[in-house]
Amino acid sequence: MALVGGLWGCASVVPREFTTSEREMQAALSSRFPLQQKVLEVFEVRISSPRVLLQPGAGRMMLGFDMGLRETVLSRRDFRGNIMFSSALRYEPSDGTIRLDRVRRENIAIDGLPPLLASGLNRWGGWLAESMLEGLEIHRIDRLALELAAKAGLQPGPIEVRPGGVTLRLVPVPVSGNMAPARS
Repeated sequence: MALVGGLWGCASVVPREFTTSEREMQAALSSRFPLQQKVLEVFEVRISSPRVLLQPGAGRMMLGFDMGLRETVLSRRDFRGNIMFSSALRYEPSDGTIRLDRVRRENIAIDGLPPLLASGLNRWGGWLAESMLEGLEIHRIDRLALELAAKAGLQPGPIEVRPGGVTLRLVPVPVSGNMAPARS
């Protein structure tokens, strides 16, 4: 009975979920920026100063960035503006991280950009989202906590976007249906 009590006591300290706050995600993203990329040998794009806004009802998060754009072929002019993306989140079991998933461009505004360049910019905005942000790590779950959960028969389950933070729920590991029948 002491063994059962000891195991029960151990199981009670295993978390049922891991939560990261909006502020923690903001700090994690800020440490990864600015990002810079050349696009079609015509533009140099730099995104910086990420801003996180959670959308609990949609199960997504909004990501706003300051954007610098340099046209490198004709005028070599610099432009400034903002770009907004939204993203779902996914758990990556190989490294215990929560990552951006299905990133899409929501809005882009660049001051003083000529119409011809603006139409090109709108066309490649989705590509920019995927190439620069898709799969980007926003939080790493403590490996020891994941191991403790696994020993208690729990595994990462759904991710929920809640007001103020994101929660990774732990769910029971499914029991395999291939158990050998008991011998009498």
